[in-house]
Amino acid sequence: MKVAAKRGPGYSLSLADQNYDWRTPVIRERRRFTDVMDEEIDDERKERINQYGSAEVYSLRRLRRELGTRLDGHAEAEAIIEYKREGQPPFFREKPQQLPIVEDQPAELVCYAVGEPKPTVQWFKNDQVLMESKRVKILEDEAGRSILRFEPAIQMDVGIYKVVARNKVGQTHARARLVLASTPGSPDSPEASEISDTEVLLRWKQPRDDGHSAVLCYSLQYKEADKVDWNDVANNIDHEFYVVRDLRPNVDHQFRLSTRNSIGWSEKGITTPLIKTKETGAPKVQVTRAMKHLQQMTESGGEITADEPISRLDYSVETSPIQWISEGQLTEKYSFVSELARGRFSVVVKGIEKATDKVIVAKLLEVRPDTETQVSREFEALRSLRHERVASLEAAYKPAGSSIAVLVQEKLQGADILTYLSSRHEYTEQVVAMVIMQVLDALQYLHWRGYCHLDLQPDNVVMASVRSIQVKLVDLGSAQRVSKLGTIVEQVGDIEYTAPEVINDEPAYPQTDIWSVGVLMYILLSGTSPFRAPDPEETRQNITFVRYRFEHLYKELTPEATRFLMLVFKRTPSKRPTAEEAHEHRWLLHTEFMIKKRERAVFLGNRLKEFSEAYHTKKSQEATKSETLTGAFSGGGKASLIRSSSVQEELYTTF
Repeated sequence: MKVAAKRGPGYSLSLADQNYDWRTPVIRERRRFTDVMDEEIDDERKERINQYGSAEVYSLRRLRRELGTRLDGHAEAEAIIEYKREGQPPFFREKPQQLPIVEDQPAELVCYAVGEPKPTVQWFKNDQVLMESKRVKILEDEAGRSILRFEPAIQMDVGIYKVVARNKVGQTHARARLVLASTPGSPDSPEASEISDTEVLLRWKQPRDDGHSAVLCYSLQYKEADKVDWNDVANNIDHEFYVVRDLRPNVDHQFRLSTRNSIGWSEKGITTPLIKTKETGAPKVQVTRAMKHLQQMTESGGEITADEPISRLDYSVETSPIQWISEGQLTEKYSFVSELARGRFSVVVKGIEKATDKVIVAKLLEVRPDTETQVSREFEALRSLRHERVASLEAAYKPAGSSIAVLVQEKLQGADILTYLSSRHEYTEQVVAMVIMQVLDALQYLHWRGYCHLDLQPDNVVMASVRSIQVKLVDLGSAQRVSKLGTIVEQVGDIEYTAPEVINDEPAYPQTDIWSVGVLMYILLSGTSPFRAPDPEETRQNITFVRYRFEHLYKELTPEATRFLMLVFKRTPSKRPTAEEAHEHRWLLHTEFMIKKRERAVFLGNRLKEFSEAYHTKKSQEATKSETLTGAFSGGGKASLIRSSSVQEELYTTF
């Protein structure tokens, strides 16, 4: 073999220092891979146009090895083995949650794993097996929950804990953080939004630092400008506004706040600038009915308790599902007070159970020949599902001879995730990651039960609380049973949230929902829809050929979030992660490094607000205009329930 046989004898001389002009400029190009991928989309479009009319079939280089939705041989074999295997792999009905601890106080992490045969549970701390000691105990209660108890907890217990459940069929695991709790940070000074002669309406925001424990309430004080002593107004305010009354007209006042969580009270916040009341006779401060009701509850002297009672879900409905109730009058048991939202053939209303004064939400559905299948499908799915991330069905009514069915469900806060985030001036990538993790928890349960949601949209992810990021899945009207070997399903819902295999009439798999998770995540991290085009046909092509752009994503986005989107947006379902595998992606890790990195990525809410307004406008145009649904339960006739403003008001007062 001859090395460099074609090089001339003067080759080495030409590269000598004296023959090279070092003043020659050197140009180096450094580009982001996302920019290159965006350009690849444009090149594909040009190539497709150039190939138009030719006999050759043009295939995309990106998808050449991905085309088709048939499961890979390995994945298919696993699905067949699992189908034929006796027993059931472990599943966490209840995963351990982040736990704030106080030094020298008892604490416990709890999980609930089920399977056939019964799984064994093992705890790890920072990936090291956790052994019992006099202070650390691993217990099991009568229901089968595994409890990791610290008696007491100390600062060294802080870290990442993993729990693994195993049986002969398989294994699963979950992670949670133990953090050191503290009193919350001092709140910013409140702002006066309305002023009269004797009243001032104050508004404020939650403190940025909650001390790893949810804010329980606020304390408000005031004083006149020329006085020294502060006067207490209230110390049980559990909302972010207050109307201070009985002030002196035409006098300067100052106000300040402090915040309380389960650990204790914060330092006093920044004092407001001088706020001067108006002259005698000025119009009184006007507030909404929802605000008036909240303030009356505060003024009644209700005590705020730090320890909320632990409510356990009733899992017996999985084996003894809820049945339709056709006898009796629904209005005798419930009083419906206001309308919350409308769907294509349904209305969601707020109600009160007369016997207990418990607030509930009822979904009123029109039962017609064209909607009967979807009504039945939603009931069949909800009647036997119980999970902490899925809205629970409490009762179902279908009066004999009536064309209306009623699904009574637990009361949530009411705002969908789009409304919640767009109501904020800014939000972080950490908030989006927490939402995605909880949605994945809900999907993991649905897939374990053999269902796919198939219509995961922003308005189907609803806030359970505005105090912390807690979401639940609602509206299972499109849910269908889907096998791991693939099932042909009916296309329902908006096309831009639908996976490519569904719009192309190919078998759907559990990973079909993971595509919709990617669409939801993209929207929350950009304020735009990834595949939307001017017309439905081009939208369909964008989805089929996985055409989406990275340029619309916020510039502050972490690289891990970008890679998660690339992992999720795969043409072939088998190449997408399962819900459990998605939890293990680097972007969703519970490490301190990743949490801080996600918290540093801050996005303004204006782009998301524009998208939210357009999204909800479109939904309202598609919603039913029928008044017979609400009129049937509002005293008869065509009278309709009033539109509830408490959801929007609660968000407005919080942020």
